[in-house]
Amino acid sequence: MVRYDATAGEGVWREAWQGVAPAELRGFQFDPQNVAATVFEVRVASADLDSGNPFRDRNARLVTFESGNYPEIVFASGRVVSGSEGALPVGTEREVRVEGLLKLVGLEMVMEVPVVVARLEGEVLRVSGGFDVSLAAFDMRAPSLPFRRVDDRVRVSFDLLVALQPR
Repeated sequence: MVRYDATAGEGVWREAWQGVAPAELRGFQFDPQNVAATVFEVRVASADLDSGNPFRDRNARLVTFESGNYPEIVFASGRVVSGSEGALPVGTEREVRVEGLLKLVGLEMVMEVPVVVARLEGEVLRVSGGFDVSLAAFDMRAPSLPFRRVDDRVRVSFDLLVALQPR
């Protein structure tokens, strides 16, 4: 699941906007003896972003994400840049920094994302983290309703459970 948090409005009209979307994990490769070799891609359908407000969501899909032209938001990992030293035994967790490519509305930007990787019992990983996205950096128009426009910075967070396949 991917979640986004934004603020909109000014003064007494200021409010928090939040939403979620299901995430699809593709091409996940993990070696518990070599965390640096981890590779993955996360995909979110832009039409699936849901704040619980159908008017705001429709506006965001049409104006901000241009879902008809750009149906997916993709983060493809490139390399683990820090925190990957050594093995990750069952019952431990580690904070790493992952450099990857964020593809949003037809544009691409290299980002470094802090990620916590926890190796749980039963060969399951929990991968969580978050980062800020500037709508202006991707030439995106902020979603809005009358008298309320989302601020430029939007916080994106994720919390994914991954069942590891035996080698």
